[in-house]
Amino acid sequence: MFTLAVLNQKGGVGKTATTMNLAGALAELGYRVVMIDLDPQGHLTEACGMPEATRPAALYDVLLSDAGAVTPEAVAALVVPWRDGVDLVPTTVEMFMLERQLYQHRGMEWRLQLVTERLAGLGVYDVCLIDCPPSLGALTDNALVAARRVLIPVQAEDSTFRALRLLLEQVASAQTDLRIEIEVLGMVVNLLDKRKGRIVTSALEELHKMPLAVLGEVRDLKEIREAWRESLPVVVYAPDSPSAGEFRQLAKALAGDADGGQA
Repeated sequence: MFTLAVLNQKGGVGKTATTMNLAGALAELGYRVVMIDLDPQGHLTEACGMPEATRPAALYDVLLSDAGAVTPEAVAALVVPWRDGVDLVPTTVEMFMLERQLYQHRGMEWRLQLVTERLAGLGVYDVCLIDCPPSLGALTDNALVAARRVLIPVQAEDSTFRALRLLLEQVASAQTDLRIEIEVLGMVVNLLDKRKGRIVTSALEELHKMPLAVLGEVRDLKEIREAWRESLPVVVYAPDSPSAGEFRQLAKALAGDADGGQA
């Protein structure tokens, strides 16, 4: 199972929209996708029009369980169907308390990996997308350990570059401290509106000059917001729209990695 953390500690950059719409585009290509809502704010769960999980069959409880209790059955119970080819592990309100509680547990950074290993062992999913919180804490470390691959949603604006530097420092620190290899696959530029002038276009030029690949550019078009309101990926809501095409291109850019990353 190819596991990818959709990650940026900077809020408002389109992490959840990227996760949901990328999942829809990958499913359209024939991949079986499971999304994990790791953000305590629960934007992904809400965007999909799904209810929060009911405890004890909730990610919160499983992440705080002893390893022996994280059985395939317990993990399978976390998953709910969303669209054809796409399932979801929803959040719960208790996730707001999770990060503080994780610091009290040994090996706290490895707990989500146990969940993704069990998901992979079900033999159902080709791809797992983790929608990460806008922070650089224990939940983000869990996502880095579980995924080992990162996609960074960004906006073409000046504040992006400091946030990127902090995020890449976090990735480097996790690699050193936890002795793991993490691959940053690249960036997707969201909410792109070149009509805003030189501030946007110059920032976009600088992003393309960075050593990180720009895997996709997603314009700020109404179909994405409309699809969000209808709790649908844009490839389903408006399949012939430019936005659907942009997410299809992003999915195809990642498809080669996904094919190579399947267990």
